[in-house]
Amino acid sequence: MKMDTNMSELALFGGPKTVTKTFSHYNSIGKEEIEAVKSVVETGVLSDFLGSWGSKFFGGKKIQELERAWEKSFKVNHAVTVNSNTSGLIAALGAIGVEPGDEVIVSPWTMSASATSILVWNAIPVFADIEDETFNLDPVSIEKNISPYTKAIMVPDIFGACR
Repeated sequence: MKMDTNMSELALFGGPKTVTKTFSHYNSIGKEEIEAVKSVVETGVLSDFLGSWGSKFFGGKKIQELERAWEKSFKVNHAVTVNSNTSGLIAALGAIGVEPGDEVIVSPWTMSASATSILVWNAIPVFADIEDETFNLDPVSIEKNISPYTKAIMVPDIFGACR
């Protein structure tokens, strides 16, 4: 699929369609994941986090087991669960020390949380172009957008196509 860069009219207004094929579905959830979720749901306690300092500030038994399993699996000293991918992006940007005025290069074609998580730190999202074939960030555009203020490059994968 090659995008016509000389399009004079958006598909919405009668111009040619850019995406002409249906993306294939990929299901990453198998029997093991279903059983693990089922065992947690049956307890009636999904996370057991409490928003005040104490033994449950870090979540319940299953949350802490998951964090230890991730530490072991990824051979790291710490794994931290969060309540959403948005919170994860915010935490990751904080962990690398993003500060006000820093720039983070990001895709314009992804969930809004990619850009808003940057804004939480009063940093500046800088949008790089995407590739016609994958809809992922274009490495050439990333390189053109790097400045002395670039602190990070956030590369979301679209449709699980992380190439």
